[in-house]
Amino acid sequence: MKFYLYRPDANHFAGIGADHADDPRVVGIHHPDAPLASRWIPVVFHGYKEDPPQEGDFPSLNNRWRIPIFSQRAWDALKPLIGYCCEALPIVHPSGNPFYIIHVMETIDCLDTNRSEFSLNGTRISRVYKYCLKLDMLREKHIFKLPRESGADLIVDDKFRKAVESNGLRGLKFEELPMANSAGTRA
Repeated sequence: MKFYLYRPDANHFAGIGADHADDPRVVGIHHPDAPLASRWIPVVFHGYKEDPPQEGDFPSLNNRWRIPIFSQRAWDALKPLIGYCCEALPIVHPSGNPFYIIHVMETIDCLDTNRSEFSLNGTRISRVYKYCLKLDMLREKHIFKLPRESGADLIVDDKFRKAVESNGLRGLKFEELPMANSAGTRA
């Protein structure tokens, strides 16, 4: 099994920002796992003049890369794979095209902290340098979040990557998670 951090390619594709940067609908969406669709009100986003002009299927959201944004095309292609744990919440995209914040409702405490390499900020993991995942917990999990205490990374698997590539979707970088050896240490 291969796993990747969810990372939009902000260097080659246009990003977006919320008109109200601290909108709780945006900043608070990553951590809860309960559905939000029944009370969702679309958020208005804007573009950036200094961004690349090319629009991708996964625009970066300010500096909140853990919050996935999908084009309609991306959601249609990936929903069969991740719809079991994700809901598509419509946004007002500056292009006028349909885009969605993807609310990932699957937090899995699968980081083996005894074998991973990471740094702490108080009692929380602030950054993981090398991952050791409990693979038995990840069967058929194609997108998931680590708990807040374990760094809150958004992770996708190889089936997700292959679905993006086979559908010609653009705008994500796939860098494989650096894996720890069996004797991981804390930084």
